[in-house]
Amino acid sequence: MRQVVMLDDVREFELWPSKLFDKYLKITEQEVKRLLVDSGKLVDVSCPGCNSSRKKKAFKKYGLDYVECADCRTLYLSPRPSDDQIKRYYTESKSVEFWYSNLIKETLKNRNVHQSKPRATWIANLTEENFQNPKVFVSLNSISPSFLQEIDNLNLFKTKILFKPYIKALKSFTEGNGFKIIDGDSTKKSDKIDAHVVSALGVIDRIFDPEKFLNTARSLLLNGGLLFVTASTISGFDLQVLWNNSKSIFPPDRINLLSIEGLTTLFERNGFEIIELSTPGQLDVELVKNAINENKNIELSRFISYLLNNREEHAHRSFQEFLQHYKLSSHVRIAARKK
Repeated sequence: MRQVVMLDDVREFELWPSKLFDKYLKITEQEVKRLLVDSGKLVDVSCPGCNSSRKKKAFKKYGLDYVECADCRTLYLSPRPSDDQIKRYYTESKSVEFWYSNLIKETLKNRNVHQSKPRATWIANLTEENFQNPKVFVSLNSISPSFLQEIDNLNLFKTKILFKPYIKALKSFTEGNGFKIIDGDSTKKSDKIDAHVVSALGVIDRIFDPEKFLNTARSLLLNGGLLFVTASTISGFDLQVLWNNSKSIFPPDRINLLSIEGLTTLFERNGFEIIELSTPGQLDVELVKNAINENKNIELSRFISYLLNNREEHAHRSFQEFLQHYKLSSHVRIAARKK
């Protein structure tokens, strides 16, 4: 299995301007309580990674309960809003509107450089290694217009499909932009897509049923086709250290924070062979430093406190590289082949 380690000069404020992001979180909390916190509709679920029913309470966020799987250590929301509630949230909430009209607009250039373009290049490189003439690309439940633009710029695929887009900002990607849009299920034999590549970037974190989602992705792929996924993992340093104090853990954007073990089990159980699993995140140490600068009441272990306060920037960067190398950063990317 291949693994990637990378470091550059990206900084947290370039992707998440603190004042804008804090405003986004405030709006999100209000919208979660308005649209999702309805005890009559919440659904109890097993671990989205290993499918275990053994769990223990972790903490609350925005009135909803996070639990930790007793077997694979995945952190997830249970009971959780239904699939229909989540879809409604992403089409109607003021927080999603704010995300695209403010946060994305403010950081578009940096996101293109540090996220969209590298992700498109990653997909292109592995695709060309595995296929001589890749024809069909599918983006499943995509949330990033700039990523789709980068895929279009590659001129690698003859057919590009946007499958089940539920973000309003993506509706502008019509056939004239090089993408065919499919809103419903592709269940008829005549509608079989047989994609060489399916991408699902930043999606598993926020969906009701990751197993059903992977089954959908698998149905869209030809045998030997590649699935590309990015997600946040609770195995990551900043999430483990900050836990309930992390600004990165909140519903519904992070209702599934699978551990590395949970992710591996999920993919293998659903007919995929993982060919790359990397945690090339670059912000774990900085996220922890910024969090404790904002909130002096956050308790750290003696070692983490000593590392952050008594070692220089070079040591912190080296530690971040260590986290990447041993799959301990909170950003994970996976390339998997349909068996």
